[in-house]
Amino acid sequence: MPANRQFSHKANELIILGDAVYQSDANDLYQYRVYPKGSLLKPSPHSSYWYINENTVGCVVGDADGQPYVVADLVCVQIMGYTPEERSSTYSRGADLPYVNGCSTKQLIAPNRLGDPTWQYLSIPAGSSEQSHHIHSTARVVYVLSGRGTSIVGMPSVQKEYELEPGMVIILPKMTPHHFTAAEDALVVIPLHIFSSTSLENNHPMFAGTHLV
Repeated sequence: MPANRQFSHKANELIILGDAVYQSDANDLYQYRVYPKGSLLKPSPHSSYWYINENTVGCVVGDADGQPYVVADLVCVQIMGYTPEERSSTYSRGADLPYVNGCSTKQLIAPNRLGDPTWQYLSIPAGSSEQSHHIHSTARVVYVLSGRGTSIVGMPSVQKEYELEPGMVIILPKMTPHHFTAAEDALVVIPLHIFSSTSLENNHPMFAGTHLV
């Protein structure tokens, strides 16, 4: 298995997964690890493993015996403390739901409950900007399936551009400002939402009673 070392992550930066394991920050609300292609894992019975193989995404739960096995051909994300039913889905047929800015999407593995992890599929047509610059309250682990594009990351005064190509795995830690663009090629990505956002996240004292002028 590749070395399990902690990446040094600076605020407002995208992480490109190499040949080492990425460990979420100790202060993150949800703990996870991202394993690169071909990792040999010894599964924990207290974790779920979210993988991408050729034409398939899925979720398996750690075996109680902890026998080592290769979880994924392309990438695998271990989410600690969450052990749902095992599921899988194909992604070869494209998207079937409309999304912002001319994009399309579909749910590959929908969350069982509000806030649960989810595999999604996002198709960004050539010449489009995926959406306005934005943040997520939890991390996104993104596999670049096909096409080429750019991820623009950071606040407007300190933005960086990262070129995306098939086979890349990128990690957007929570609260990292970003958006995707596609120029000459359509860009297709498969993001794992470590935990999925809900409208309830805006129902708190800082939002309630705040009005833009």
